[in-house]
Amino acid sequence: MFYMGIDIAKFKHDFCIIDGDTGEVIAPPRTITNDKEGFQEMLEILTNLHCSQIIKIGLEATGHYGTLIKAFLTSNGYKFIELNPLQVSRFHSQTTLRRTKTDKIDCQVIARYIMAVTTKTYQPQLYHLEALKSLTRLRETLVDQRSRCLVKLTNVLDITFPEFKKFFTAKLRSKTALFIIRKYKTPARIAKWTDEDIRLVHNVSRKFSASTLLEIKQSAIDSIGIAPKYLLDEIPSILNVYETVNNEVSSLEERIKSIIVELDPPTLSIPGMGHISCATILGEFGDLSRFPSAEQCIAYAGVDVGISQSGTKCHRGKMVKRGSSHLRYALMNVVRTVCIHTPTFKDYWVRKKIDGHKFLRVADSHAAKKLVRVIYYLETHNTKYNPSRCK
Repeated sequence: MFYMGIDIAKFKHDFCIIDGDTGEVIAPPRTITNDKEGFQEMLEILTNLHCSQIIKIGLEATGHYGTLIKAFLTSNGYKFIELNPLQVSRFHSQTTLRRTKTDKIDCQVIARYIMAVTTKTYQPQLYHLEALKSLTRLRETLVDQRSRCLVKLTNVLDITFPEFKKFFTAKLRSKTALFIIRKYKTPARIAKWTDEDIRLVHNVSRKFSASTLLEIKQSAIDSIGIAPKYLLDEIPSILNVYETVNNEVSSLEERIKSIIVELDPPTLSIPGMGHISCATILGEFGDLSRFPSAEQCIAYAGVDVGISQSGTKCHRGKMVKRGSSHLRYALMNVVRTVCIHTPTFKDYWVRKKIDGHKFLRVADSHAAKKLVRVIYYLETHNTKYNPSRCK
């Protein structure tokens, strides 16, 4: 059997091929460009190998950088193994004391790793799972950008009208608040509100009474804020960016929800599981049948606990937080809602809280692991959530 290791980079890739029977390097490390010419050069070397030999190809998981070469290998009938870079790095550390690290050395390490370790061939993800993963990650990026806009807007208001935000607490993104900021900008203009202005603001969402709006007017009259021109010029720009991003988030959420509604996955049947959380979890996990057990899913999400044991001492440490941070964030966010709507999860969460785990997030992490086990069972058995079977 021949073993081929590929070290992936942004603009080029390095690969080598080793004969598994003799350990001889039959194709020394070489560099190819990340384009059609480079891919054809690699394909030519592969096709010139002895046809009776099986070719086992390994490469590290490198995000989107490896997407094109993986698609090229698949389209030409070659299967490959996607490896955890941390495992490959530790394998290299165990086989040499040298600290030399180059791309040409790395591709040889990958080839020798797949020679020494039993691994499964990569299974291409279903289209809808790839779509969910990409769309939910983009949404997360945009939501973060939207939050930064609100933080920047708050910073401006702390100088121009520091008394304003107390009327909206966490609802600065409300239609009424944004309308007031865009239309009136300064306390001086708000202080001159007429009855017509108050009716106009009240009609924006009708969530704020006339008495509350009069309090805002009085705060503007008594405000200690200052309104330098450069800050007033920033407000429209911040609001324009915020509204654009907010519209894109809404559009993305509609597309994500439409995919989830069409799929109607078993995970969505869990009480308290929303469309976006479900999409994020399934998109990050991919095909759950590729995991041999629920415990491996837990490790993939990074919600398991590190254990250090030596002699008579055994210390259970913190959450390891390895694996997909997007998946871990989604699980830890949705688990509290699931606990509220699902008695089984609520009882489990309370029990873990009473057992001495005084921190709420520790109890959350235990419930998150239980949630992963339930999701794994539902998806691999293609069955809806049944409270009577969940213990």
